Amino acid sequence: MEKVFEGSKAFLNIPVGIARDKELLKKPKTILLMGEIISMLNVTGEFFMSNKKISERLQVSTRTVNDYLDILEKKKLIIREKIVSDENNAIIGRKIHAGATLVKYISLGWGSTLHEGSEADFTPLVKPTSHKKNRDNRTTNRTVNNSSSRKKEEDPEREKIYKEFFFIARINDKRKNQTTRPSLDEIKQMRKLLYECDVSTLQVTKDKFKERMEWDMVGKPFAYLLKLLRDGLANDQNYESWG
Repeated sequence: MEKVFEGSKAFLNIPVGIARDKELLKKPKTILLMGEIISMLNVTGEFFMSNKKISERLQVSTRTVNDYLDILEKKKLIIREKIVSDENNAIIGRKIHAGATLVKYISLGWGSTLHEGSEADFTPLVKPTSHKKNRDNRTTNRTVNNSSSRKKEEDPEREKIYKEFFFIARINDKRKNQTTRPSLDEIKQMRKLLYECDVSTLQVTKDKFKERMEWDMVGKPFAYLLKLLRDGLANDQNYESWG
């Protein structure tokens, strides 16, 4: 029988920008709910826990849970999707996906002033990752040290290109009346490839991506961008292997 993910049992994933949000701090359990949502999104890509289950976890009424979800959706931290029956079009449930603000917190970070910086002022976050149980303290220390090294070794040129990817991806949004956003998994892959590809490859990838977006030839921008990055990395590795 397939196991059903019902939420984190050890830790909740809560970005600092959410934990320090002045409006959310007036109703602290909205922050706890956001932690539950992000924890499940990291594993399944969508949040499907029922309002009744949430109310039991937060010790509030289902009506209060719905109020919390309204707040989070207005702040663009989440997007709710109704699940409709194919038989009679009746609403039989709902799923929750990451909203634009949540994606921004995770992908770009924030400036020195927590909710007032422009997107151009943002610096990248170290991505939240899911850790397995460590066998010993040495493994834990290596994880901490590696995280510190990544922060110190951030390349401003790569990070600039990373931000430009997001601006390029949104080129057709107004025309199509939509908001282009990557999934959490796509963000994770992009961050990994950003530091595996040569800088020259990233520049070429950016130019190709921009050309395709300007010609409106990409249905799923971030999926296409990941393909370009993987192809670029494959070329880099081939050149390295042949000297």
